[in-house]
Amino acid sequence: MICRFSIYLIGDKNFFKDENRYLEALDACFYNGVGAFQLRQKDIGINEFIKLGEKVKPILKKYPDVKFFVNDRVDAALALEAYGVHLNINSIPVKAVKEKIKNLKIFYSSHSIEEAVKAEKDGADFITFSPVYKTKNQEFQQGANMLERVVRSVKIPVFALGGINENNLSEIKKAGVGHIAVQSGILKKEDIGKAVRTLIDILGAK
Repeated sequence: MICRFSIYLIGDKNFFKDENRYLEALDACFYNGVGAFQLRQKDIGINEFIKLGEKVKPILKKYPDVKFFVNDRVDAALALEAYGVHLNINSIPVKAVKEKIKNLKIFYSSHSIEEAVKAEKDGADFITFSPVYKTKNQEFQQGANMLERVVRSVKIPVFALGGINENNLSEIKKAGVGHIAVQSGILKKEDIGKAVRTLIDILGAK
C-alpha cells in the first residue's frame, strides 16, 4: 500500500494554555507539511469531543491533502466525516469495522510483531508501533531493532511512535521506517513550524 504522508500528528490541546493556541498550532503543523492528524482528547466527553472536532475541521479544509483520523471512536469518526479511525486492543475490533464501513481507513496501535501481523490480517491500513523509545509516561522501550523486525513482518505502512524526535530519527530511518507518529516532539516545541520542517528534512519526504 502506498502511503502519501510521513508524519502523523497526534493532537492534544492540553499542551497549550487555551484552545485557540492549540488550533493555531495545528494550522502551523499542516501548513509546514504534517500529512495526517489524529484528534485525540481523552479527558472530555463525546459531545465536547465532537465540538472540538468541528473546530478543527475548518482548518483541515484549508489543507485538503491532510488525512483526518479520530482516536478510538468510530461513531465520532463518522459524525466528523473523518478519513479514518485509530483503534487499539481495547477498541471495537478492526475486522468488525472493515466489514461494516469499508471506506473508513484504520490505524491500529501495535506493541508486538504478533499484534502488527494480526492487525494487517484483520484489515488495518496503517499501524503504529510503540514505544520505540522511552517517553515521559513510558519507561519501557522497544528499540529500533524491534521496530525493524515489525516492518519486515507486514506489508502495510508502519509508523514509529514513542519518543521520536530529530535526534533519533536517523536511527529510525536505518530501521527501514519512513513514517513517524509524533505528539510532544512537535507540539511542545517553541517553534512548531520549524520542528515540522526539521523532521521532514531528515525523513526526506512529506
